[in-house]
Amino acid sequence: MKYLFTIILFSFFSFKRAGAQTNDSLLITELVRNIAGLQSRENGKYIKGCFPSFRECAGAPHNYRPDNNIFFTAIICFTLRNMLADLNSETKRIAAGIIANAQPAYFVYQNAAGFPFYNFWPTGKGILPHTFFIRHFNKLLGMGEDADDAMMVAMASGANDSTCAVLKQRMIEVSNGNKKTIKSSKKKYRNIPAYSTYLGLQMPPDFDLGVHCNTIYFMLDRKLSLVKQDSATIQLLAANLRNRDYIRSPVFVSPYYARRSVLMYHLARLMGKFRIPELDLYLPQLTTDLEKELAVTDDIMDRIILSTSLLKLGKKPAPVNITGIPEFEKSGTDKFIFFQARAAFWYPTAIKKIFLHWSYLQYYFYCPAYNKLLWLEYLLERNRP
Repeated sequence: MKYLFTIILFSFFSFKRAGAQTNDSLLITELVRNIAGLQSRENGKYIKGCFPSFRECAGAPHNYRPDNNIFFTAIICFTLRNMLADLNSETKRIAAGIIANAQPAYFVYQNAAGFPFYNFWPTGKGILPHTFFIRHFNKLLGMGEDADDAMMVAMASGANDSTCAVLKQRMIEVSNGNKKTIKSSKKKYRNIPAYSTYLGLQMPPDFDLGVHCNTIYFMLDRKLSLVKQDSATIQLLAANLRNRDYIRSPVFVSPYYARRSVLMYHLARLMGKFRIPELDLYLPQLTTDLEKELAVTDDIMDRIILSTSLLKLGKKPAPVNITGIPEFEKSGTDKFIFFQARAAFWYPTAIKKIFLHWSYLQYYFYCPAYNKLLWLEYLLERNRP
């Protein structure tokens, strides 16, 4: 009787799991098709091949409008490339089509001389187009190409080794201490020769925890030869983990990602993919912090990315159950902030602390397609054997 009960119980849970996987499979197919339908098919409000995104000023005067950046398109295609092996033949074909359709758009954002460096907005169009007053200060605030966009485009487009080497060389040239020394970091981090956020030769160095996670991911993913700047950036990431900067001072150490959940997602994405001894020391700490954050948040997108992060680190959090795309779209996901801009990047610490929290110079960016992609990533992660 005991054995019969065990068999029945095992069969019940196996059937229940099979049903959940079937439902997820249908959702995954529906999501991939939906995301593909959001990609721009012609030049107009958005560049052909790009995904619609929006920008909102956090202060007055209120300014909410479409934003024609390459960032979200690049990170969508980067994430899709990493998913291809987990998709079935139909969804893989659709995902590959999305990636291919985005390719021509990258040239609109590329360095004017043809180098593999990319702007957040179309090259030559300035920063924060259509804002009420910042657009008038492009010469003063213009930042040029940035490492985050350049690396994501390189990974999203499958750039060859020589292209990636050119990008890496520029990143070395503008790293902290090479030509200029950072003033906007915590004093204890200022002598670390880590990579900078921006690629302009005249730009002061700038650190961002999220960008540094993407930087080391790029270097290891593309198997580029590691140099002192890579070791230094890993050293800085280890210090950020040791001091729990992602919890205690997320806005200061990452003006562009700024939120605890988003920073922990970046850390987990890197540390779940690659074994980095200096960072692996902090895996138990990061796991605990993820679990604590997940336990107190009601935001559906935060629950998704925190759960995805735990899954990437080998944990099994309670499922985030959403019945379908209509429920997802009605749950407030359109206001999820993954990326933001703050006019505090190169200023000395005292000034930076003021500007970081000045709402008139804060802009939030939204992308419905990327939110759905994050949900898709979660579904794929939770169905891994």
